[in-house]
Amino acid sequence: MSPEKPTTPKKPEEVKPKVDWPKAFKSWAEGRTGLTPSELIEIFTNTFLLTSTERKTLEGVIKPEPTKPPTPKPPTPPPPPPPKQPTVKPELIIARTPYPKWWKDSLTAAIKLTAPGSQILATVSGKLRLYVATIVITVTGETQITITFGNAGASGPIYLGGESQPMGMVIAMGNSPSPCGAGSLSISATDPNDETPSIGGFATCFVEEL
Repeated sequence: MSPEKPTTPKKPEEVKPKVDWPKAFKSWAEGRTGLTPSELIEIFTNTFLLTSTERKTLEGVIKPEPTKPPTPKPPTPPPPPPPKQPTVKPELIIARTPYPKWWKDSLTAAIKLTAPGSQILATVSGKLRLYVATIVITVTGETQITITFGNAGASGPIYLGGESQPMGMVIAMGNSPSPCGAGSLSISATDPNDETPSIGGFATCFVEEL
């Protein structure tokens, strides 16, 4: 009869110590920034080889932080009101002089004669009517000027070039041009001292049709 083999006693199974995983997780996750709680739980589970049960326990204690709603933008402030313009007294307001309606259609006639003498500066015919806007005259010596405004008649004598007299003049009609009707604009000059002075300048005229 063969002797019985002695039985080898079984090694006692190692009992895995119970770990407080939520506490361990909080200690491990402290100071780790830039990750969400869900991402930290995933890394912690893979690092410490947690079972599915341990992970569920951990997830039941460590709740993911709720998603924060976006911070509302502050309302755009309304634009500042325009600066108040200083009040100007009516008596200090200077009215702008508008251009006359005819200023683009005006024509200029040169004045060039020697006293004594006369010159027709502008004439019209048919249904056209003549108007005078500006007259500029200069003289080289004493003379007497007369301007004839067509059907409206002639001016009185205008003395220029003598002692204490101007050597010229400017007549600017502005928005009230002088009408000549169907007649001509002409100028005449006399020579009281036989010095034959020269008369120069120009006249600005325009026409309109009836």
